[in-house]
Amino acid sequence: MPRYIVDGFVFHVNITKGNPPMIYLRCLEYKRLGCHARAVIPYDGTIQDIKVNKPHNHPPDFAAEEKIVFMRELKEVMLKNPSVPSRTVYATLSEVYPNAARETPFDLIRHKMNRWRRQQE
Repeated sequence: MPRYIVDGFVFHVNITKGNPPMIYLRCLEYKRLGCHARAVIPYDGTIQDIKVNKPHNHPPDFAAEEKIVFMRELKEVMLKNPSVPSRTVYATLSEVYPNAARETPFDLIRHKMNRWRRQQE
């Protein structure tokens, strides 16, 4: 799912509709924090074209981009190296992404990592 990061806030695609087509975005913290921030971007627009329609109810997360990349890398390595223990994969990538690892401890995501591996089998 595509994600957009604007000033430390992460948005994900909620729906695409209209003529001309527009991408409607919702704050990633909608479920967890009840944030009702919304944004819109033209279908062929760039990150500079995003217009935020409602304010956030939480502070920005400036480590958000690193956490997204960290999780993406974890999944990719887990799928490409099924024989490597998940803790080893995590430890290796946490050296590359220390801030993301600090905010996403192994015990919090080990079940997700194991699920990724099972889905591949």
